[in-house]
Amino acid sequence: MVTRRQLIATASGVASVGFLGYLLSRDDTGNTPLPPERNGTPGVRSPDGTESGLDDEFADRNDVVDVRDFGAVGDGVADDSGAITAAIRAADSGETVYVPETKQSYLLSFDGRGEETAIELGTQTDLSDVTVVGQRPAVGAQTLRVEPGSYDTSAPNWVLKLVAAQRFQNLTFRNLTIDGSRPSNDSAAGRGGEDAVTGVLLRRGSAGGGHSVTFENCVVQDCSASAMRFEESGVTCRNVTARRAGRHGFNPVADDTAVDPGFVGESISSVNNGGTGIDHRRGTARLEHVYTENNRSGNKWKHHVKRLEVRNHHSVRDRNRGWRSNHTGTDDVPDVQRIVFRNILVEQPKISGIRVSGDSTEIACAFDNVEVRQTEVQNSRAGIVFSRNAHTDEERDGHVVVVGTDNGGGVYVGSDAVLNVGTFDHHRNEEGPYIAESGELNFDKIENADPGRNIFGTPGASSVGAFSGALN
Repeated sequence: MVTRRQLIATASGVASVGFLGYLLSRDDTGNTPLPPERNGTPGVRSPDGTESGLDDEFADRNDVVDVRDFGAVGDGVADDSGAITAAIRAADSGETVYVPETKQSYLLSFDGRGEETAIELGTQTDLSDVTVVGQRPAVGAQTLRVEPGSYDTSAPNWVLKLVAAQRFQNLTFRNLTIDGSRPSNDSAAGRGGEDAVTGVLLRRGSAGGGHSVTFENCVVQDCSASAMRFEESGVTCRNVTARRAGRHGFNPVADDTAVDPGFVGESISSVNNGGTGIDHRRGTARLEHVYTENNRSGNKWKHHVKRLEVRNHHSVRDRNRGWRSNHTGTDDVPDVQRIVFRNILVEQPKISGIRVSGDSTEIACAFDNVEVRQTEVQNSRAGIVFSRNAHTDEERDGHVVVVGTDNGGGVYVGSDAVLNVGTFDHHRNEEGPYIAESGELNFDKIENADPGRNIFGTPGASSVGAFSGALN
């Protein structure tokens, strides 16, 4: 009996030796044996208990699909996009697609006609309980790299596109680097939309959300548009780094409620992007253990967002604000946005540290253990801004620290907003500790003192993101 995988391998142009080797890896009956039960993909463990890579015999297992059997070579010259796509589409439920470590990249080439996808999944086969795994969790070990200059820069293109014609259940990508080969002289794409190359896209489709897609130990870098964009709910990024994108690092825009939270980021890093580090536009999101640095437009949430929870976030030199509300419209907005900021450090932002500002929607905000330092305050009033239909709970708890604000106060509360905190520490803020104009700042204790940097223990650059081991 010829299996579906064999048919796909034949259609993808696999060399006869490779295909024969693949056939010999099956059992004598020609059937695919059931994979053994396992918790995660096995690997070689280093003395400290972290996974250092898959062993040499892993590719020979009956429940493993090796991309080399479909023609992928990883020599940086041959176009491997078709072979990798075919291998993933061929995987049955419970199987693992294996991407061996190579000295050169797996090259993904475009034809230059525009609106092309190197690896497109979701329209041909069911990928439930499929894992795509690189051999080793390390930078550059398994890099899928776009061929420079092969794509039409005036049109949208995608490296990995998941088309939500069906629900993706337990689909996992692990130990991979996606490199968009963004030219060094490429300007920020924020002014030009999503043209050129997006790294990863979950495209909104008839499935209507409710996915279970996970990215673990992955880097998405040097894409001229956004690194990662998710248009439906049910995506988790765990130990993931987005860097040097022309537009946004992480861009969750799911407005369905099939999964709540619609996007989960655990141990994520977003650095040196031409748009925002994190641009949460719709739905719900939970972010824990986050590091962002030098993103042109900082981090923000839009007026369509229902809920955003951010815990343990360290923002450094984000060139706008560490976090800001961006309420630019009144259509299809929730009556109340629920925002949680807990254990936050924002250092050296250009405009201000954090702005919580409602408009046509009410913002109910938990604001506990927030520290802002060395704020230039351009076109703003203070290091922290709380205004326009925004409020915290009545309980005075948590801790707010503002140190070194130039051209403004420590905290600004206006337009009938209410900010309740337990302890407020301020130091060296040019226009004083706070400015209250038609708003309320209530606290149990206020101190003109610097309690010390990062008193809430937010993560550093090397302690979160891909291959950091933070959540292993």
